[in-house]
Amino acid sequence: MSYSINFDSEKLEQKYSDFVIIGSGIAGLNAAYLAKSFGNVCLITKGRLEDSNSVLAQGGVACVVSDLDCFESHIKDTLYAGVGLCDEDAVEILVKEAPINLKRLIDLGVEFDKKNGTFELGKEGAHSHNRILHAGDYTGRMIIEGLLKAIEGIDVHENTLIHDILVSDNTVRGVLVKNEILDKLYIIWAKVVILATGGAGNLFLNTTNPTIATGDGLAIGARQGAVLKDMEFMQFHPTVLYDKAGERFLISEAVRGEGGILRNQKGERFMLKYHKLKELAPRDVVARAILNEIKNSDIPYVYLDVTSIGKDIFKERFPSIYNKCCKMGIDIGKDYIPVSPAAHYYMGGIMTDINGETSINRLYACGECACTGVQGANRLASNSLLEGLVFSTRAVYDAKKYLYEEIEPLHFYNDSKIDKQLDVESIKYELKCLMEQNAGIIRSDKSLRSMFHWFTLHRDILNINADNREKSELLNLYTVSKYMVMAAILRKESRGSHFRSDFPEKSDKYRKHILIKGDELYFDRQIDSTKINR
Repeated sequence: MSYSINFDSEKLEQKYSDFVIIGSGIAGLNAAYLAKSFGNVCLITKGRLEDSNSVLAQGGVACVVSDLDCFESHIKDTLYAGVGLCDEDAVEILVKEAPINLKRLIDLGVEFDKKNGTFELGKEGAHSHNRILHAGDYTGRMIIEGLLKAIEGIDVHENTLIHDILVSDNTVRGVLVKNEILDKLYIIWAKVVILATGGAGNLFLNTTNPTIATGDGLAIGARQGAVLKDMEFMQFHPTVLYDKAGERFLISEAVRGEGGILRNQKGERFMLKYHKLKELAPRDVVARAILNEIKNSDIPYVYLDVTSIGKDIFKERFPSIYNKCCKMGIDIGKDYIPVSPAAHYYMGGIMTDINGETSINRLYACGECACTGVQGANRLASNSLLEGLVFSTRAVYDAKKYLYEEIEPLHFYNDSKIDKQLDVESIKYELKCLMEQNAGIIRSDKSLRSMFHWFTLHRDILNINADNREKSELLNLYTVSKYMVMAAILRKESRGSHFRSDFPEKSDKYRKHILIKGDELYFDRQIDSTKINR
């Protein structure tokens, strides 16, 4: 087995728990809330409990609640956005189990916006109906606040870094973690481990993700042999507030759903020439259209025109965005908002079955670090919070089958890592810049191989003793970005968020998933997600 640091399990403090859950976004907190009814729960998070992508989610949660809508329509929209790579069984589960999962949030006190006593439903790109439940433009924060109250009383470890999962005979036995405040390394043995570590937006220089999103769960799972899937597919959000200082504040797709119009440097509405759905086309289409308009202009952004929405309506519907624009000196009643694309959501991740279990026994993954097959090549807007909710629920209920087994502490040891001095921040910045340039919205064989050459030159990163957060994150970013580039080289077509300038059309030949185990890549047929070969 490959480990990130040198350690000897027999010399470390050891703890025990039925469930160990890594991550405090919607998937991790929902899993913790449900799991506490069945056993002891230990929740670990790298930063504070409030630090996650979920907290930043603006748009809302997609769910069929209107009599004018139906499950079949939501399923069809999801499959359309996924461009042939969604696993249909998983999509059907997502859509049909959405209402009961949303009801549980509401029962916990999460209040979605209503008008005249009924839910005020928004509409976003590629949705055929208004079906987005929201709480202003801070839906994620409202959900997380509700779940944080619900998990009171469980064993929480904040500012705690997970270095590795401990695996023997293809079965997870526990986790190796470090409290960064106390500088203390210890082991938690467990019957079940659930990875809910979020995404990897910090593979790129420009991202909507918080700094904690460094692909930790994906890299940790991969080191122990977990199968990865669809690693080439990173979604770039089209409309992120442009700021010379480098801050990337999301301008929700719901703004375009309410009537926001994209205009180029000349003030022309340009999406009419790119897609029949105009501003509400799938995100990959809008992002590339914006990039093309930027290429043909003198400024590094386009404009989002929201003047037709009305300032009072905009302020009520999007208070966070309104306040941010005011701080930037933008009067949304008359000024256009400068926007450009940024890395946002990772469709790829650790391959799971329909219950969230990975190719390693007793190891589950849910949320953005998982690849359930729901998102395909391009995530449908507002399906991400829903996926984290639905599949973390399934994971906990499925994992109950392991609670009758005994915890087996075993001896784990590693001394192969080298204590080498590296300019970690400099290398990390170089990696992000090169990934943005070579493996971003538009790719080619030349750019991808140039990126892979960089990995070869810096392969000594894999040998460092990553015993602190900075080195651990560099190791994880290196690992995940390498897998992304390897998969992108192999997929010689353009599909969803993966666009190759040298292969600009999609091909039926590549209507398959790319799976990765170790450094081996292979195409798999359009798999039945209930039949993962362990």
